[in-house]
Amino acid sequence: MKVGKRYSHLNGYEWLQCKKPELWDETKDVITKIDAEKYRTKVANRERQVRQETILA
Repeated sequence: MKVGKRYSHLNGYEWLQCKKPELWDETKDVITKIDAEKYRTKVANRERQVRQETILA
């Protein structure tokens, strides 16, 4: 997984970078280690059609 966008409430991101850079590095490491495919729940329309055709065949 990757960080797509960042919202910094009350300059939290800047504070982390200045005061606790090791905490920000750890947060980035944890996010990049997440396997997003494992938690994906949405099925594309085309994939759904192929599954139905397979079941009906």
